[in-house]
Amino acid sequence: MSLFLFKSILGLIFLVAGVIAVICMFALMGKTERKISATFLKKMHKGSGFVFAILLLVISYFCIKHIAMVGDQLSGRAVMHSLLSLFLFIILVIKITIVQFYKRFLRFVPTMGIIVFILAFVVFSTSAGYYFLRTLSVKDASEETTDISEIEIEGNTEKGASLFKDKCSNCHFPDKEENKIGPGLKSILKKAKLPSSGRLANFENIRRQLKNPILSMPAFPSLSGQELADLKAYLKSL
Repeated sequence: MSLFLFKSILGLIFLVAGVIAVICMFALMGKTERKISATFLKKMHKGSGFVFAILLLVISYFCIKHIAMVGDQLSGRAVMHSLLSLFLFIILVIKITIVQFYKRFLRFVPTMGIIVFILAFVVFSTSAGYYFLRTLSVKDASEETTDISEIEIEGNTEKGASLFKDKCSNCHFPDKEENKIGPGLKSILKKAKLPSSGRLANFENIRRQLKNPILSMPAFPSLSGQELADLKAYLKSL
């Protein structure tokens, strides 16, 4: 199981816990007559809130680890996701602090709870939701073309190795097939299909992945023709 899939499954559980917490809150505060006892609803709200908070911390750990490894190669979507996640974390900490220590401000807690849930939904959508949608779209792209515009420039293997170390080595092993953050790229051009996109394993489809990536890989739109040729030469040597 890839790291992105594992994190996305945790994200789905995280969102479900948030939904349960919000439903319990609405049932407690919005209904005078309830089919379920207030005591049970409070326990459900507290329990789902605890799961929500723990999963937020766990997922944040993986996200911070990914950001540290990728550095300034983060996509715009990933930057927005990170900022929203930080805002979500801050609001949740303030909400918990009020509940525990500043009970005179309890009237603000329900509103903050709704804001936390809305942010959680948006954060989920920009990460796990995006991952699941792109995973489904891979099936439609799996039979895309073979080499329609292979780079004709002569590549330099040594320069390609240096480029790979600078741009790709944080997420991919060059000498293994095991996942690092993304899949290992050993013998990548000798396989039938590319591991992430499911497209035919040729450099044209690797170039497509670099320019317009599927799933959570950052894009590299600024790579020049010579750099692509050097990278192609290096990947052929793996």
